[in-house]
Amino acid sequence: MHRKTLVLIEAAREVLIEYNPMTLRQVYYQLVTRQVIDNCRSEYQRLSNALVKARQEELIPWEWLEDRVRQPQVVSMWQDLPDFLNTVKRAYRKDIWPSQSQYVEVWLEKDALSGIFSDITEEYGITLVVGRGYNSWSAYKEATERFEAQDKTVKILYFGDFDPSGEDIVRALRDSLSFLGISEELREMYSGFGLSKELRDNADFFGTCPNIEKIALTPEDIAEYNLPPDFTKVTDTRSKKFVQQYGDMAVELDALPVSVLREKIRTAIEENLDLSKLGAIREIEKQEVQRLAELIGRL
Repeated sequence: MHRKTLVLIEAAREVLIEYNPMTLRQVYYQLVTRQVIDNCRSEYQRLSNALVKARQEELIPWEWLEDRVRQPQVVSMWQDLPDFLNTVKRAYRKDIWPSQSQYVEVWLEKDALSGIFSDITEEYGITLVVGRGYNSWSAYKEATERFEAQDKTVKILYFGDFDPSGEDIVRALRDSLSFLGISEELREMYSGFGLSKELRDNADFFGTCPNIEKIALTPEDIAEYNLPPDFTKVTDTRSKKFVQQYGDMAVELDALPVSVLREKIRTAIEENLDLSKLGAIREIEKQEVQRLAELIGRL
């Protein structure tokens, strides 16, 4: 194997030792951030080829890299009833929301990063919504139904790229949820999908528009961590306004160091929850799991 390829594999291995599994794209942006490779298509392909060789020759474990697009749909099965009941015991989670003053969800633009998010959101009992870019109107409608069921103020913690689309998705999310949350009478007064400021204000008045905060990626993140920029896509119709406001640069969320991203997720969640009440719910949950285990043991 060529020396340059071995050097690249070792650099990728160091990234994956810190956190795994990752997608190829995640590893690529981590190496770009560390200035190991340039941010260009040829280097992406070179990394892809190198990581195939690395796994074939057992230099990197196969399970350290994942393909989130081509996931098999495995049917759940159990050896017997006790095996199934043990799964029930492990799956039991007590609802945290009756004790919280606001309902919180984490929304993520990119499915490739969902593995980094899911173990943290699951730990706190937070719903993770992955949009793969702009969300569908069906997803927005389902979200408003979740919010209405909670009957309390809603906070969305949003994570996405810093580029024309990434910034506009936050606007689209706010407008769409406002539109679906307002009364039928108000909705009939307006046509089309674009919402006026007056309509958004009415939605806020009735408490139907969630508070949406973009946690990352921000211009401050880019400056603090010296993240590698790319040029905005001229084909993106939102580019002109974005460039006027921020300049001709775009950075993907994948470029943020994983340890930093995970800390941002955890901090944002904890700042929006009553942790003492969460702890009390977890104690009750432990007691109820123990009772469930005793019941299973009698069967």
